[in-house]
Amino acid sequence: MVIWLLACSGQIDLEPEAEVVPTMKASHLLIRTSLDLRGVRPSADEFDRVEADPDALEDLVEDYLVDERFGGRVRDIYSEILLTRSETFNVTAESYNLPDQAAFEQALGDESLRILSTVAEEDLPWTEVVTADWTMANEVTSQMWPVEYPDGSSGWVRSSYTDGRPMAGVLSTNSLWWRYTSTPSNANRKRANHISRIFLCNDYLVRPIDFDRNVNLLDDEAVSDALRNDPSCVNCHDSLDPLAAYLFGFFHYNDQNPLEITNYHPERELLYKDYLGVEPAYYGTPGFTLEDLGESIAGDNRFVECTVETVYEGLLRRESDLADADALTGHREAFLEGELTMRALMRSVVQDEKYQAGTTDLDGFVPKKMATADLLATQVEGLTGFSWTYGGYDLMRSDRYGYRTLAGGADGTNVTSTATSPNTTLLLVQERLSQAAAWYVAESDAQGGDKLFTEIDFSETPDTDRDAMVRQVQALHWAVFGNRVDADGPEVEANLELWADLYAIEGSTVDAWAGVVSVLLRDPDFLFY
Repeated sequence: MVIWLLACSGQIDLEPEAEVVPTMKASHLLIRTSLDLRGVRPSADEFDRVEADPDALEDLVEDYLVDERFGGRVRDIYSEILLTRSETFNVTAESYNLPDQAAFEQALGDESLRILSTVAEEDLPWTEVVTADWTMANEVTSQMWPVEYPDGSSGWVRSSYTDGRPMAGVLSTNSLWWRYTSTPSNANRKRANHISRIFLCNDYLVRPIDFDRNVNLLDDEAVSDALRNDPSCVNCHDSLDPLAAYLFGFFHYNDQNPLEITNYHPERELLYKDYLGVEPAYYGTPGFTLEDLGESIAGDNRFVECTVETVYEGLLRRESDLADADALTGHREAFLEGELTMRALMRSVVQDEKYQAGTTDLDGFVPKKMATADLLATQVEGLTGFSWTYGGYDLMRSDRYGYRTLAGGADGTNVTSTATSPNTTLLLVQERLSQAAAWYVAESDAQGGDKLFTEIDFSETPDTDRDAMVRQVQALHWAVFGNRVDADGPEVEANLELWADLYAIEGSTVDAWAGVVSVLLRDPDFLFY
């Protein structure tokens, strides 16, 4: 972030970037944008449209931006930043006499993320995420928390807290402060740092510190004195502590007591005087309530720049660096011109030449991105209709019973960043997911479905109708990879040989086709896009 700002202000001379010509095939770029904007692979009709006219991709991008699944992608991208989809909360469903622990955990993790996706879906300015006077609630959170859930509603809807808390969008949510708790000695400083990290891309914990090793960390008075007088401490705490002072309404003496952590405590707002000895302020600007904090963040240029950086890195699946300064500046302008709507920003990023680049040796490009655990699950479900669940848990989004971190995901607590390259456990998870999904779709289509098997009715064998089987293999490659394969090509021959081997073993056309699909879903071109 600092390098970007210096570069934009002319304090650093940037070397001219090499000219980049997007080389990704139109069908493959279609896959990338479809996965990134709505979490599923394109339909056969969409592939056909882009094959006939590559410029049709622009119209499809607009369709994807208003797709009902767009909000889910915003939540998935920002779940890597907020890290609220955790399974290590201090209370359980039983604490609230609720019967479903899986629904309980999912609801807790999604409250803040639902605010973000609602702002995105309703084309509200992104500043609303820290200034909104509403939250999101569903049937679960409305039974736990003091919220006014509209009568007759179902699912996630706009709601209001009724315990008198100042409203500042995500900053006022239980889900955020249940995820980021505070000890008495820390006095909300960790929480303040996460506000800075999430909304300003300024993580105090990555700053270099030359700490005086003679300070006795077991002596509260010595530590307090160092925070006020040691230059190494003051460098951070002069701005961090005033941020922390805003948060004492969420200060809990016992974070395992459901009644205490459920409600906001206005009577504790002034505890900053005892614990911090500083007044609430935002980088030198005095304030008092969370509303003041939200307005200060919304008016900070770093908030816009951080949003751009977060989305850019989330869609390119890599960290930005000095070479991205011009691109980030361009996307910032598009974001501002689009009245700070998320659709305007994401539209700009997917049109970026670096986003669209195909195979290239230039530094700073990611020709192929590895699907996250979330994205692996949604694209499999989109193709096959299969959702991997157990006991109410989505196994690709859970670690209690599932495989999220094994599949390269982050659990928000022990693993806080997603994998960008494959490992052994990821490939094992992909294998089992592919097998389960392949059997599901083969059996479903054999009973009259039309998810993948559009050219056969499962009565065919190479002896009775080889031509139909060839067409089906071609259709599978088109649906899964966006690749046209020749009827006499090696892909068709290999897939039909596999089919014949499986049929000889199982004696079932359904099982044989399931085996073929499972292999396609395990292909590296399915994991990387």
